[in-house]
Amino acid sequence: MIRNLLWIPVIGGALIVIFSGCRSITPPVTYYTLSAISLDQEATGGADAQPAMTIGIRPVELPGYINRTQMVRRIGPNQLKIESFHRWADYPDRLVQQLLGENLQTLLPHARVVNAPWAVGFNPDVTVSFQFLELIGTIDKKVLLRAVWTIAPNAGSSAPPSQRTTLLESMNGNGFDGLAAAHSRALTALCRQVAESIHAFQD
Repeated sequence: MIRNLLWIPVIGGALIVIFSGCRSITPPVTYYTLSAISLDQEATGGADAQPAMTIGIRPVELPGYINRTQMVRRIGPNQLKIESFHRWADYPDRLVQQLLGENLQTLLPHARVVNAPWAVGFNPDVTVSFQFLELIGTIDKKVLLRAVWTIAPNAGSSAPPSQRTTLLESMNGNGFDGLAAAHSRALTALCRQVAESIHAFQD
């Protein structure tokens, strides 16, 4: 009986070591964000540029299965993979709206770009709305972007029809850093299309 009791601390210590080892091999969570266009990548324009216009960016719409902090990849026609240990630093709709606003401000330096929600009394000259149908990594190491977007003028003007954009941006490398960077490049390409349309709208 005494001999059996002596084994209890040994077994207990072994179990602690085993459980501690199991806990220690759990991989840490890595967080990712999006990168906007840097100011030195774009010309700032001359002093004779058009007078500033105000542009409001409405909240971004994303499918529910994408708008989660875990990164999501499409690994088949009808199958997704949700990455528990690779996550966005914030919800994607917030990250995307922030990136769109920063990029458009850089691409349209003489405009004032404001993200919703904006202050009471602020009445932008135009508002831009984005509905993303897809913004996701694919099995062939690309990011697929499909979006419907609309530039709506201030009250009293006729609104142009919505426009559709479909883009495929290849990843550089295999890691999740490359996946986040490809998201950023795809969104930058979308912003360039929107900026060109705003320029045409001003004309």
